[in-house]
Amino acid sequence: MNEFDMLAIFIIIISGIITYSLRFGGLLIGNMLSKHKFIENLIKALPGTLLLSFIIPSIISEGFFGAISALSAGIIAKKTNNVLIALIVGMAIIILFRNIM
Repeated sequence: MNEFDMLAIFIIIISGIITYSLRFGGLLIGNMLSKHKFIENLIKALPGTLLLSFIIPSIISEGFFGAISALSAGIIAKKTNNVLIALIVGMAIIILFRNIM
């Protein structure tokens, strides 16, 4: 590989690390904020359609495996009451299906 290839790979890896650290950071902050009554009431006041408008396009773009991932994440979130675990499982399912199919 030449210098350009190594630089491109380095930039891609750093971008991925930054992207997922922001996602996990937001999730962790969300878990901390949900302990405050004001924030909890604010989140409960959001209409479900607003939340679905963010989630449904991603599920549709992933197709059948996106639906399996979302369903699994939803079940795990409901059973464990832990959104972080549900997110990790949902992402793992998508990664697994992307690499297999």
